[in-house]
Amino acid sequence: MKVFLKLKFIGIVIFFWISIYGKAQQTPSQLADSLQAILNNSLPTNFSNSGAIMSITVPGLWSWSGSTGYSIAGITSGQNQMLASSSNQFRVGSITKMMLATCILKLQEMGQLSIEDPISLYLRSTLVNDTIQSSGIVKIRHLLNHTSGIANSADNTTCQMDVLNNPTAGHTLEDAIFCGASQGEVFPPEFAWAYSNTNYSILAMIINHVSGMDYRDFVQQTIFSPLNMSQTFIPTANVISDSHMGCYWNMGSWIDLTIINPTTYAGWADVVSTTNDLILYYAALRNGQIINAASFQLMQTMFPGTYDYGLGYDHYLFSGVNYDGHYGEVANTSGLFFANTNSQIAPNGYYIAYNFNTQGADMIQKIDLPVFNLLNGSINTSGIETVNTPLKVEVFPNPVTTEVTISNESAV
Repeated sequence: MKVFLKLKFIGIVIFFWISIYGKAQQTPSQLADSLQAILNNSLPTNFSNSGAIMSITVPGLWSWSGSTGYSIAGITSGQNQMLASSSNQFRVGSITKMMLATCILKLQEMGQLSIEDPISLYLRSTLVNDTIQSSGIVKIRHLLNHTSGIANSADNTTCQMDVLNNPTAGHTLEDAIFCGASQGEVFPPEFAWAYSNTNYSILAMIINHVSGMDYRDFVQQTIFSPLNMSQTFIPTANVISDSHMGCYWNMGSWIDLTIINPTTYAGWADVVSTTNDLILYYAALRNGQIINAASFQLMQTMFPGTYDYGLGYDHYLFSGVNYDGHYGEVANTSGLFFANTNSQIAPNGYYIAYNFNTQGADMIQKIDLPVFNLLNGSINTSGIETVNTPLKVEVFPNPVTTEVTISNESAV
């Protein structure tokens, strides 16, 4: 049976796939409306053309994607103002660190390194002794979990101003390492915890040395290609060629970093992806498709202390429920998480990925917690029909102007 419904529509279109099995679940329209409302209410108010996209997947049951506001704000040189679309690509920021850590653990599985190895085994001595100059032995593990004590390149104001003044200038991994390490040691290795992008620039250099290929190619070979992440790549050009979210940063006035040389973020924040591709990666990571269960357990081993951070892996607790993944900011704001819920709506947990086109969006209060509270709650199942076959809902045309057709096709 195929049912068509035409609606007059003003705003942003949402797309979702719902499969309902066994127990009665909340209806697609109820759930979609609630998620879209959360997304609509999440936009920063200090930027008139802000925008956001989000995707959620409950394994084995349903997926939803939505968008609101703008992708391109109309201030980016050579790029017209555009509405956001859930299929937009975006710079994922430090979610890249999850992928670099995955690749390091893959190399350990392959016997090509150990995360307990000193970094001096894989870097030239002058870089270790003259630039990094740590007071103790820095191991690969210290880079992965930010306990190296090597200063953060993002804290070097001279290097930061160089980027802001000339965003399209190229940079090397050694440039990034110098920007960090030249600030001096923050603490001896494993003495404390301090987030540092420099750590992942060094890890990219180690992947280059150990794999015998550029780290970009190794990430492609290890993650993107096997998982058919067709919308995910590490760019070599300054402009993302397909439809994408912008990058706008309020530094007293709005700075546009939508067009930027990707080497600025080399190794620690340079991946471009979509919300659906990120969820595909994370599901594969958790299901043992990239690294084995023992390696993934290592990834989740948190450094003891007040901040819970594993090997490129961030850990939070929402109402006693694990909420794990990574945030990312490169003049935008992104998140990729798995919430280990066991509710009627999300009995198998859920994946969530999102992106705002502005830096510093209030992710936790506007997205993470509202979605968690919605999906971790109970639902009223009275009057909701139980369906034993997948339900496919399609919305077209895409993009929408003023009229939308909803097609519901099921084997009834």
